[in-house]
Amino acid sequence: MGFTAFMSSTFGRWARIIVGLVLAIAALTWGPIGAVFMLIGLLLIAAGASDTCYFAPLFGRGFNGNDNRR
Repeated sequence: MGFTAFMSSTFGRWARIIVGLVLAIAALTWGPIGAVFMLIGLLLIAAGASDTCYFAPLFGRGFNGNDNRR
């Protein structure tokens, strides 16, 4: 459960937000394929800001990061 514990931690949340921002900003210069990366970046920003881990159910955990920290 190390992956979900990391993604639910404060550092994991900030990592998702920062990676999402980098992807979203870089996508502005990548032309048509940039739209896909923009959506991925916005999804990462939203997941980090809302404390949601989309991969946690694959490991038998809940979506909510607060529940995963317990």
